[in-house]
Amino acid sequence: MVGTGTKDKDDKISNITNGIENNHIFEVDYLNNITVLDLSKRNLSSISEELDVLPNISHLNISHNNFIEVPKTVMNLKNLITLDISYNAIIFFDDLPSFCDIIEKLDISNNKLEGPPLWVWVEKPKKLSQLNISNNKSICQSLVAGYFEELLQYKTLVNEIIINNCKLNKHMTLLATCSNARVIQLGSEDYDYLAVNHLDHVPCVGLDKCLDVEKLHLCNTQIYDINSDIDIYKNLKELDLSQNHINSLPNEFSNLENLQICVLSFNKLLYLPENLNKLRKLVKLYLDNNELCMLPENLHELPCLKTLDLYGNYLCDGLESVHNLEELDMAQNYFVEPDNEEYFIKKNKLRIHRTNRLDGQRAEAVREESEYSKDETDDEELYNAINNGCQNQQDKPCSRSSTPEDWDSDDYWIPQYYKAISPPRSPWLFFVKKKMEEGNFCPMDAHPISISEKVKYEKMMNPQPVHESDGQFDDYSDDDS
Repeated sequence: MVGTGTKDKDDKISNITNGIENNHIFEVDYLNNITVLDLSKRNLSSISEELDVLPNISHLNISHNNFIEVPKTVMNLKNLITLDISYNAIIFFDDLPSFCDIIEKLDISNNKLEGPPLWVWVEKPKKLSQLNISNNKSICQSLVAGYFEELLQYKTLVNEIIINNCKLNKHMTLLATCSNARVIQLGSEDYDYLAVNHLDHVPCVGLDKCLDVEKLHLCNTQIYDINSDIDIYKNLKELDLSQNHINSLPNEFSNLENLQICVLSFNKLLYLPENLNKLRKLVKLYLDNNELCMLPENLHELPCLKTLDLYGNYLCDGLESVHNLEELDMAQNYFVEPDNEEYFIKKNKLRIHRTNRLDGQRAEAVREESEYSKDETDDEELYNAINNGCQNQQDKPCSRSSTPEDWDSDDYWIPQYYKAISPPRSPWLFFVKKKMEEGNFCPMDAHPISISEKVKYEKMMNPQPVHESDGQFDDYSDDDS
């Protein structure tokens, strides 16, 4: 009997985990003093009403469970300051909770939301400073005509909004309701092709209303262009434009005089604005893994610059003065990397959080002589490409049937036009064109009409004659007359 009683007692204790017995709050006298409760990763789909015995709960974490809606017991909590209900299967969160006027941080990311939490926009909770609704791929599903226009009439008071990977493409104007936000995160390094927010350019629709933003994270948002009105963000201190498709920055970019941290890594930048030295407060500048051919001569004049990352570009010359920098990486460029102790210390300091980097000089890409000639001009290259394209079209076998029956049809004798294939545009030619438009380069071709245009005109006015093939007009009819 004694052994059986001990076994039953052990089984009862084993069913109790952190104050929970069979998914029910374990009732003890000190529950009134609990302010922090973590029920995450417990495979819960509901919470019993016994949670009401915890009136002083201010921080609740029920993430990584199986909730399809916010439990009513959670909705009735009146002193909740932070609530984490991420990584569940919640579809809607529109009902007004009892903690509306108290809540400061709300994380409802990685759910199945079909619309943003309506009460955050309608009731405008004054203390809510951070809202995370990221990684909800279907959050725009309920934003249909009529309802979406009504939602745009409200302005949320949230200071920080995290809304990356929500597929906002056609509903970017939703950002206009967050005009009071100081921190906006529309992208992250966790790239999701099916849910990414496609911006295409900055400032985009909706984001152009957030004029008070101080931190703007636009990593992995498919940006191709930075518009000249980028300087509308007068208070911007931190800007992340990494992992996009940006090939140039406008001169107005240097008007962001309060910018302190600028991340432009993993883009396609060919050059930087010459007036970049106007960023007098810039402390950290990340330009690694771009296609930079040259740097502004006055880059060393930035008085506050302490971190500069130039790793993995196409630079032929380094910086003249690096004494003011605390972190610097110039490896994998076309110039010889410094080998002094001072540079070695600065490079290792910058690489603490950046692994898998190589040292030394970038190996130059050598083209075969048959593909590239140093004496070949741009017009000659274009002329050869056009001729090769036309020759390739002529060498292709005709797709039309050559049977006698088809010769009698009207469709067979319709002339076919082969469009000349233009060569791909190289980054260097794009860079030269930009510089020519700015008046920094002399024209490469001084002719009134370029050679390539003359060649095109001659080919159009004097097309090659079509020769008749043998047997083309042979008579195959059975008429003996």
